[in-house]
Amino acid sequence: MLDVRVYRAAFLPALVALFVAAFSLADRPAPLVSPLSADAFRGDRAFGGRAPLRNSLTELGRSFPDRAPGSADDAALADRVADTLGAADRTGRPAFEVTRERAGEIETVVGVRPGLSSRRLIVVSHRDARRSPGLAELSGTSTMLELARLFRARDLRRTLVLVSTSGATLGYTGAHAWAEGVDPRTVDGVLVLGDLASTRTAKPWVVPWSLALGAAPLGLERTVEQALRTEAGPPGGSRATAQWARRALPFTVSEQGVVAAAGLPAVLIGVSGERGPAAGDEVRAGRLERFGRAVLRTVMAIDGAPGDAAFAGSPDGIVTMRNVLPDWAVRLLVGTLLLPAFLTALDGFFRVRRRRLAVGPWLVWLAATGLPVLLAWAWVRALGLTSALDVSEAPVLPLPAVERSGAVALASVALVLALGWFGVRPLILARGRGRGSPAAGALAGAMGAVLCVLAAVVWAANPYAAALLLPAAHLWLFAAAPQTRLRGWLGVAAVVVGLLPFALLALAYAQALSLNPLELAWIVVLGAASGHLSFAAAVVAAAVLACVAALVTIMRTRRRAAAEIDPEPLRTRGPVTYAGPGSLGGTESALRR
Repeated sequence: MLDVRVYRAAFLPALVALFVAAFSLADRPAPLVSPLSADAFRGDRAFGGRAPLRNSLTELGRSFPDRAPGSADDAALADRVADTLGAADRTGRPAFEVTRERAGEIETVVGVRPGLSSRRLIVVSHRDARRSPGLAELSGTSTMLELARLFRARDLRRTLVLVSTSGATLGYTGAHAWAEGVDPRTVDGVLVLGDLASTRTAKPWVVPWSLALGAAPLGLERTVEQALRTEAGPPGGSRATAQWARRALPFTVSEQGVVAAAGLPAVLIGVSGERGPAAGDEVRAGRLERFGRAVLRTVMAIDGAPGDAAFAGSPDGIVTMRNVLPDWAVRLLVGTLLLPAFLTALDGFFRVRRRRLAVGPWLVWLAATGLPVLLAWAWVRALGLTSALDVSEAPVLPLPAVERSGAVALASVALVLALGWFGVRPLILARGRGRGSPAAGALAGAMGAVLCVLAAVVWAANPYAAALLLPAAHLWLFAAAPQTRLRGWLGVAAVVVGLLPFALLALAYAQALSLNPLELAWIVVLGAASGHLSFAAAVVAAAVLACVAALVTIMRTRRRAAAEIDPEPLRTRGPVTYAGPGSLGGTESALRR
């Protein structure tokens, strides 16, 4: 059914693409470096002590201990930030133009320090915290207020924007509402200040990931990393496999994710990494000073960059072995590697059609097999939209506990899956009879076509996600073919290898976010309820599971058929009765003399 000649010939473009990708590797962009020292940032002033100065971390924690989003302390701290930003500079005029925005109970304070250029550099920090006094969460605000004091008397090339938000514990609602109203074409970079003072550290300290496709410009990321390396030490980084996973399934639990999803080039700076600080984490004055100086050094480096756009022309792609593999090279390489499976699957599909095997009923079978996953996603999304399941606007850690309502929601999801598999699916399959044997080739042709067309569509949208389907597109195509040699344990191995990239993706996220399997499953449910795991992702999951079910069905049918066939009788040459030695020649008495 499958033409191996087509399969082999289609690998020629992949060889050319591999050659092109090898020569497409580019150097990492050089970081911007500030010629000035960052010693002006006073850690003792920003942190405070026994008699803390106004706007220091210790003083803010004592004055505003209970900062739940929309609370009295949260509102009072917003007033303090607005007053500080609006203080007069050396000319007697307000240093920052202060505006206040409100989204429900969440208030955002924005201070703008005009520069010589309209290009903007933005610093964002949130004020709220889950528990009192939440000093680690407040360290970004104290650092931002110290920056406001320093730049009150300095002239800037670029316009500096300081943004104080709230609602981080609710899914970064304030940052999301503010970012939606910003024009990304005028922004050189957004520095999101996370925890800058905790005694507990978790690398990497620079988090560039987004909730949408893409990541922050490599030039911006490298600039922040260089500043941290100068002031605080090696910031750590992500391996190429982790970068690939982030681009294949965009997901993050930190504040820069919602800012970057609005199209802004944003990175998070935090000593406790992407997860953020734990409730009650202790803080350290020396650490706040080092990270505060790194932030100041980054601001000065970007502000002093020549030209209009600080990171114009910065390459985008995977960083590996100190080189950058561009996105276009990844798209080219993955596309040409998918091409042999795609052409062979389509050729096999039309071969099955020419043999007049029933393909249509098996396509209905595949659709019915994947339908329960789509029904479960729709049900979870409905629970999120109706607030039956308590979800935040964006993913945030720590995860909410699975209380009674959450347990009921999970039980209802399991019930919907069961109803879809044992109820709706048999009703659909009852109307699509005349499918024939699963091992005859029609199911294999339908499965191969669905899988490879799915991979092509995913490749058009996201080549990094399409790479996850590469092993399945090749191995499952041949494991399902009637004339295949991938039988028995080889067939089982083909199924496992095809699913391995998805398992590695889950493992990468579990390791990066320090989640156990139950927490990982719970965050998937919450992501589907909030819509961050979209319907497109549910379609891909449903199609893959349907193809797995088809392959398992084919393998079971083959095994059952092989067990029912009677063994072929042993056939020998010569007469039925035994004629004794020499009857077939070859003995000494039968030789010619």
